[in-house]
Amino acid sequence: MNFRNLIDENLIILDSKCKTKIEAIEKLVDLLNASGVLENRDEFLKVVMERETKSPTGLEDGLAIPHGKSTTVKSAKISAMRLKNKITNWESVDEDNEVELAFLIAIPDSEKGSTHIEVLSNLTTLFMEDGFLDELKNAKTKKEFLDVILKNEKVEEEKVEEKVEKNNFVQETTEKQDFKQTLNRMKEHLLFGTSHMIPFIVAGGVLLSLAVMLSGKGAVPDSGFLKEMADMGIAGLTLFTAILGGYIAYSIADKPGLAPGMIGSWIAVQNYKTGFLGAIIVGFIAGFIVQNLKKIKLPDSMKSLGSIFIYPLIGTFLVCSVVIWIIGNPIASMMEAMNSWLAGMAGSGKVLLGTILGGMTAFDMGGPINKVATLFAQTQVDTQPWLMGGVGIAICTPPLGMALATFMSPKKYTKEEKEAGKAAAIMGLIGISEGAIPFAAADPVRVLPAIVAGGIVGNVIGFLMNCINHAPWGGWIVLPVVEGKIGYIIGTVAGALVTALIVNALKPVAVEKEDSEEEEINCESVQGEGEAEVLAITSCPSGVAHTFLAAKALEKTAAKLGIKIKVETQGANGIVNRITPKDVENAKVIIFAHDIAIKEPQRFKNIKIVDVKTKVAIQDPKTLIQNSLK
Repeated sequence: MNFRNLIDENLIILDSKCKTKIEAIEKLVDLLNASGVLENRDEFLKVVMERETKSPTGLEDGLAIPHGKSTTVKSAKISAMRLKNKITNWESVDEDNEVELAFLIAIPDSEKGSTHIEVLSNLTTLFMEDGFLDELKNAKTKKEFLDVILKNEKVEEEKVEEKVEKNNFVQETTEKQDFKQTLNRMKEHLLFGTSHMIPFIVAGGVLLSLAVMLSGKGAVPDSGFLKEMADMGIAGLTLFTAILGGYIAYSIADKPGLAPGMIGSWIAVQNYKTGFLGAIIVGFIAGFIVQNLKKIKLPDSMKSLGSIFIYPLIGTFLVCSVVIWIIGNPIASMMEAMNSWLAGMAGSGKVLLGTILGGMTAFDMGGPINKVATLFAQTQVDTQPWLMGGVGIAICTPPLGMALATFMSPKKYTKEEKEAGKAAAIMGLIGISEGAIPFAAADPVRVLPAIVAGGIVGNVIGFLMNCINHAPWGGWIVLPVVEGKIGYIIGTVAGALVTALIVNALKPVAVEKEDSEEEEINCESVQGEGEAEVLAITSCPSGVAHTFLAAKALEKTAAKLGIKIKVETQGANGIVNRITPKDVENAKVIIFAHDIAIKEPQRFKNIKIVDVKTKVAIQDPKTLIQNSLK
């Protein structure tokens, strides 16, 4: 932990005349506020004092470490005080403790899991150094006081580097960490919106395509039952952009962001023809506008109106104003240019685009990278349906390729893998890429290059053979609404064959485990309250495969380790096996294994949080659980 970034002379006061704990904490908060660390001094003071009611912050040897986590804190900082007269009634772990040194830790709410624990841990480690407290008590100036803390800086940095190396993490600079964290948050918000949009675009696209196909005219029916079916489909394809923008804003700012995001996206798409790109941009703008509106302190008499009246009303006006008077026309021009570029693409251009989209679609089999590529094609299904012609093939080649591989070289696969191959074949035919995940999780070095190569070959063939897929889905289940069926089938078979040949060339002969080697164990998640030692939440963009694969991997591994775990899934069926306050109170840690924003994260303010992607939980659950408990 780099203390140079946490404390300076302006955040230190020596020989303070404060006589009570409250007076001392207020003075420490004032130091932070005067240094520009806080957006709202009173709100942070309230957070710190509420924390004081939960457990003692006085320790021993004259030391106290009050702390607070709040959205009003701009960046992690520490203010320090040496008291002229000891405070004898500061609630402490050691009942005889008389506080002479107080350090107030201020942590942004977004860093409450990692930064807070790291600062507290490294600060208390410093206090355990022989003679350290005496040097602080005897320092004559603020500079001397600060030098005592910073003289251990080199030692502390070495400890952090050693810890990072041990856990196979790469230490980055603070700026890079902040930038990376921001990008990850934005990706999670985007995928949260995508996960809510997918049912609309799939239902709408399939219903419209079926109506057109059954009419036999190649156009939207204008009367009768088929027209009504087409209207259902058009409704889904009309609403999906508003849903996308609305739920991006919801992910950022909770329910108050929903109306500004949806209404702003609707205006952008309907009035300015900005398409899905406009909906995404408006969703982020709406979320950030409402998030900042919520930071404005309202009178107590108006707080109940904030979420249901003030924030949605003002937020909607501001967002729509931005769309109408600033960004509407520029985004529309961008979308028009992109559609013209796509419409005019041919030859080498299609090969390059097919290579990029095919590789991304196949790479993480339904994960975030896959969702970016498929989202691009799905949202263009009404204007550029040839994109789904190629991407629809790339969606199904990973599971079909692995299924074909187990059939072609059965000796290279265990009995369990051959059974998984049968399931993968079915999943591939119905357009579910996740059927290849068990193979990739067990042998990523050999499987991932093979499925990426297959996805590229299939996607490029689909583009070059002018396959047109009117449904925003993949696999052979959409063949009834595909134009150029022969090319679509050829692309699928070629992509699957490339995957099978490459992976079989790389894999050795499998060694079967003895039946007695692994005992049958109960790997169910804890259902009761307050019984689990470890908690977990799993969530992915589609709310299906990665969500439940990660959950099952954690449950199975915890059972082998003899650890009770309760896993909450936030999937297509909503929140299942909900984690309760009693669970949080009794558990040691909670694991967030997710690719989209976690719902209701405020439930976990008072527990250690380990934040990872779903693939970490799927591929190495044992290390994840063991490191979480350290």
